[in-house]
Amino acid sequence: MPTRRDPLHSLPVAPGPVQGETLGSYLHRLAVANNRAAGRLVQLLGPLPSEFSPLTDSTAGWTPESPNLLSALVNRPAARLARALPALADFLDPQPASPRPEHVIGRLCRCCTARRSPSATIVIVRAPAHRHLCPRHERWTRSTHDIPLSSLPEVLQAQRRLDLLARRHDRGMQQALDLAWKIIDEWSAGGMPLDLGREWTRRLDHIEAHPVGKKIPFEDRHRLAAFPEIAVLAELILNPPTDTIDPRELYLAATAELSRRFARIYTAIGVHDPLYQNVCRSRAFQTPS
Repeated sequence: MPTRRDPLHSLPVAPGPVQGETLGSYLHRLAVANNRAAGRLVQLLGPLPSEFSPLTDSTAGWTPESPNLLSALVNRPAARLARALPALADFLDPQPASPRPEHVIGRLCRCCTARRSPSATIVIVRAPAHRHLCPRHERWTRSTHDIPLSSLPEVLQAQRRLDLLARRHDRGMQQALDLAWKIIDEWSAGGMPLDLGREWTRRLDHIEAHPVGKKIPFEDRHRLAAFPEIAVLAELILNPPTDTIDPRELYLAATAELSRRFARIYTAIGVHDPLYQNVCRSRAFQTPS
């Protein structure tokens, strides 16, 4: 730790943080820009976390002086840095007046990364739980490589639907999306009550036609191909078609609504349907607002 006899000097090159950036990502970018080891910079602020990486977003081991030390390193006020660095904001205000929005650890698309930090290959951020792509550059970012979406307008439309949904449901989005994906994954493994194979095959063909399309994991490709349907299911989970608590009535109302939204017959499987098992029987539907 620096002392008064060994003052902490500002880094020669100190780009500002990107909105929502993780501490690990920002400190790695500072290290690269100044040709220094990231671990050395981290140890100026506190103990080096185990397995430190750009994904790291923890202030464990920090002292009350750590924000001032970071401020001195980059010659920016800590309060200004906290507006972009959520982990720093959490450290400075551990009990905010309003809850923090739900988030996942994600990344900027390559175009946004090049614009914000030309010397960086990747910028890791806390992304809104519902955000799966870059709307500015129309690229899927929930995988290791960007996938252009200009040929998949229904994916872009699904993201816009989730953006609107997130304004009304600031909590529960991640749970609803995970549950929707679980249902679709189980449908794929055990029999589809809706004929969606043609749409998924067409989308997979577009994904795999891209040079990096086959480099991303199959599960990521499948999730992208099914994203429009995931969005519809997530919306149904958060805004159920009926306020009944009877699981069978819930199931019938949900299957009728899905038939209407997808414009095709929903072949009701009954109590063995993943929709029934994961949503209706568990009463995971929320009371409509």
